[in-house]
Amino acid sequence: MFLIILGIILIIFLIILFSPIKVYVSYLDNKTDVVLKYLFIKKVLVGKDKKNQKSQKKTKKEKKKKSSEKTKDKFSEKNKEKKKDKLLPDSFEGKLEFIKSTASTGGRAFRRITKHIKIKDIYVDIQISDLDACDCAVKFGKTNILVYNILSYSGQFVKLKKKSINIKCVYNQPESVYRISFNVRLTPAAAIMIVVAFIFRFMVNTIKTKRKYSQQTVNTL
Repeated sequence: MFLIILGIILIIFLIILFSPIKVYVSYLDNKTDVVLKYLFIKKVLVGKDKKNQKSQKKTKKEKKKKSSEKTKDKFSEKNKEKKKDKLLPDSFEGKLEFIKSTASTGGRAFRRITKHIKIKDIYVDIQISDLDACDCAVKFGKTNILVYNILSYSGQFVKLKKKSINIKCVYNQPESVYRISFNVRLTPAAAIMIVVAFIFRFMVNTIKTKRKYSQQTVNTL
């Protein structure tokens, strides 16, 4: 019985970790929609539904903020000073070394996390229009260069899967039409592992820099 319960817990844990977080992004008819989906959870980040949710939650949040702001302001300045003293070394060279190590670890973490990101169902339908034929042709060429350069550059970092890319040039029309949509996928397991690795490397680098410049200060004395 114990093994069955343990197995069920393990299966649920694996489903939570390896089920992808999906973000659906679309720009259709001058309307932007961003929807977050994870298992049975669905949340509108940008769009009409988000505006309705904000209006309902504003009254509740304003009441809580007034009571909590007074207590937060007292301790925020003290906590900031303590954090700076713990993290940053005293010397200027130590601070520079600390910034360099943080940037290098952050760059590695960024490169690793982008390898696990997948952008699928890329749909681009752009209709370039202008009353002048020459201007329309120039805009059409620039739009093609911009779209395909963005896709080729993004493909170096993340995995891309195109659905449809269609860029047209239409004369004697007053406005251009842009229809773009795609969805982004990332598993929580990959994100957690990368964040843990980043924190571990960050802590190791800070300890090394502190020891290095503390020994230099002792030697100078």
